[in-house]
Amino acid sequence: MQTATCTNLRIRSPSDVRVVFHAVLLDILPMVTRRLDSEERGLILPGSVYVWEERGAHAEITGVGIERWTDGIRWGPSRVREGFLFYHEKPPSHYVFPGGIFPSHRQHASQELLIKQTYTAFVDTPRGQRKWHLIAYFTEESVDRLSCIDDYPTLSSLKVPHGKYKSARSVKGRPDHIFNPDDSADSGESFSHLQYVAYDPRSTASSISARSTPSPGIMHAP
Repeated sequence: MQTATCTNLRIRSPSDVRVVFHAVLLDILPMVTRRLDSEERGLILPGSVYVWEERGAHAEITGVGIERWTDGIRWGPSRVREGFLFYHEKPPSHYVFPGGIFPSHRQHASQELLIKQTYTAFVDTPRGQRKWHLIAYFTEESVDRLSCIDDYPTLSSLKVPHGKYKSARSVKGRPDHIFNPDDSADSGESFSHLQYVAYDPRSTASSISARSTPSPGIMHAP
């Protein structure tokens, strides 16, 4: 069975993403190499983080990569914030089948609606440049209890080479410095950390602001 790249982790900024990517590149953390099966999807929890490589043109030769991410969860439209895309899980609904009415697959597992946070970057690997994705899940209720990169010395001490993980969004005509800041801005001291504040569906504005570091927790590592 595949496990998440890490668990109980809150991704606060693109700087955190680059640390996780670098840990995967160094084989400190595992990469997800195929689509999640039904049992693995059932293990998605607040704090679950997955890193996967997009299936490229030479996938038939290398056998590496996933065409697209599927988690079996119904999501609303995306909202953009500092290089991330955020999605809200749609409220549980019932489906009518012959012989009865059955709940959607997540209704029995949790009443907390998940939020999905995604980030995409181009990465220089020994096999050439590849497109990597990070998917992080959390809830409004869990955001303050999840751990962060700073709570794990193995991750917080990693020195990430500048420019090695280039945001795919900066390639699409957006200012590069927003998604790939220089070394001084990427130290973690001056980069604004993200917080997801409860979303008001009546408002079209994003409701993400700065927050403090959460308390330590548990992270999965191979």
